[in-house]
Amino acid sequence: MNMEQIEAFIFVALTGSFSKTAELLYLSQPTVSMRIKALETSMGCKLFQRTGHTISLTKEGDLFLPYAKNILHMLQEGQQAIQRSYGDVEGELVISTVFVAAFYILPDLVEQFQKLYPKIKLTILTGHSHQVLDMVLNHEVSFGIAREVTHPQINRIQLMPDDMVLAIYPEHAFFTRHQVSIEEVARERLILFNRGSLDWKLISSAFTHYQLQNNVVMEVDNIEVVKRMVKQKLGIAFLPRFSIQKDLSEGELLEVSVQNLPQLNRNFELIYLKDTPLNGIMRTFIDFLMQSKVLQM
Repeated sequence: MNMEQIEAFIFVALTGSFSKTAELLYLSQPTVSMRIKALETSMGCKLFQRTGHTISLTKEGDLFLPYAKNILHMLQEGQQAIQRSYGDVEGELVISTVFVAAFYILPDLVEQFQKLYPKIKLTILTGHSHQVLDMVLNHEVSFGIAREVTHPQINRIQLMPDDMVLAIYPEHAFFTRHQVSIEEVARERLILFNRGSLDWKLISSAFTHYQLQNNVVMEVDNIEVVKRMVKQKLGIAFLPRFSIQKDLSEGELLEVSVQNLPQLNRNFELIYLKDTPLNGIMRTFIDFLMQSKVLQM
């Protein structure tokens, strides 16, 4: 067992792909396969199983993954400590991100990153997912953080899930309910966030499917404003769960499950051009994201 084998194992587990792991690590696919096979031999068990074109962790692989991450994390921390002592890691990294990630994810990530790499200057540009994609394609940024965009010229790495949930205020009639019907929701005053998004189209389609007319009383394009309106008891709203975590923990908002509503889950992803060599600061940033506790919450 060696660090190259453990690194290959972690990347295959995260990407679900030997070929994508080979691209990320600048290796051939046979080399990745050999490293995984050697690791499995030393562990005395299979770590991955193939079902058709799908690669997933075995029970043993799932048990080993957190330990592998910890091993790699400790090694990286040691390397980073040496690099920081020499002042070696410095430069500038330009990234683009969707607004919601900039508000609710990046602050903690940036704080962690700057503690580890104080000499790396981050420049952050914001926009909608299609604008983030355009900035990546036009070589304006090194990385983008978007929600499930596709393009033949980009690679994608999943960062964290994004679930849309129904948020209510504590005094609402649903307060004592863990689950309500979509018919009940249709009768409530709804504050609409992000009209035209895939999230809202899915919600709207559910109302249409059940021949229900939703009662939208307000449209807002800012999550903080929507949350304030809900807290003011002006209505209830579907919002990304991670954007209301603090409000939930403090009891200012509550989450209620809705029957017969499709699960609204669109992942945040790191995107970059396929022909971009991942070395230096870019490699440092990707390795940091892979180990970040913020994205593992």
